Amino acid sequence: MKACELGGIALSMAVACVAGCTGTIDGGDDDDGSSGEVTLAFVTPAANATFVRDTLEPQDGWRAATVDVELAVGGSPATIELAAGDLALGAIDASGRGQFTLIDAGALTLTATARDAAGAALATATVDVMVGDPDVATCREWLDLYGVTYTVGPMNAGVPDPVTVTTPVNGMVYRYSASTNPRATFFMDCSLARSLVLAAPHLRSRGIVEVADIGVYNYRCIGGGTPPDCPNGISQHAYAKGIDIAGVEDAQGTFYSVNDDWVIDPSTEKTCEAATSNEKDAFLHELICAIKADKVWNIVLTPNYNDAHRNHFHVDLTTGSDFIRKPGATHTHDAPPSPDAFDGHYEIDHGPDLH
Repeated sequence: MKACELGGIALSMAVACVAGCTGTIDGGDDDDGSSGEVTLAFVTPAANATFVRDTLEPQDGWRAATVDVELAVGGSPATIELAAGDLALGAIDASGRGQFTLIDAGALTLTATARDAAGAALATATVDVMVGDPDVATCREWLDLYGVTYTVGPMNAGVPDPVTVTTPVNGMVYRYSASTNPRATFFMDCSLARSLVLAAPHLRSRGIVEVADIGVYNYRCIGGGTPPDCPNGISQHAYAKGIDIAGVEDAQGTFYSVNDDWVIDPSTEKTCEAATSNEKDAFLHELICAIKADKVWNIVLTPNYNDAHRNHFHVDLTTGSDFIRKPGATHTHDAPPSPDAFDGHYEIDHGPDLH
């Protein structure tokens, strides 16, 4: 490993030798697709450059940062490949240039690898970069940045930042479960709209094309009462910050029904660790647990929670909460629950959220 200076920027460059090499790589007599010594070095991006996930990549809708890559290439390798960590990003053209999208936030190492026609590595170069998220002042500005179409309002009771979004939301179609037609628009709080944008890649990457929902906005109390006089608290549906999901459908027309396909887990096992009973049950468990692990929603209630949630996932954005309720984990509001009542963090629930 040695350092080189390009445009005043210190970059790392490694030259790998194939068998029989004595310090330079000369492919002239080997017909390996390379010519002369092969070297690589990053011109751009610069070391420790920061990129912002300010766009949605087209395949699955993940938030992504666009990165232009330019390499100084010595010799004539057959191919040059780029990776971010262990993730292959694709090939760089013969000019040493390419444009790529980075999905994961945080520190990343980009690695370019030059290969001969047989696939053997001839040279590598690395550069460390940082991927972060945009700094936006408001939720609506966030929707604007990612191209979500919406109108402001209507100003319904309880909803702090009301918007009516045009569907699909980040490529995901929503359909009221009792209807055969997709929703054209969908009323909710802006924060929930943002969460649907973040949930869409988890759905799209698993082949889901439509979500069947039971609704978002319902100005009501939890367990009885009339808002704002709610002995057990106001439902997140009253704020339009919760959505009930009855099932999802993939591109082949297979419907995964929460009511019919989710098998309730034993009360002694955590929702995201319990063994599943069949392919559809496993799909629903893996899906909802992956979305929760990505912190898209604060609370997830599954059929494990109680009979009122047998036919849907209730997901919401309750401030200060972070859990999936464990099977049979119910309690009154007169006393805090046992830590064993939760999967994950031990915040006090605002449920049961009866429907």
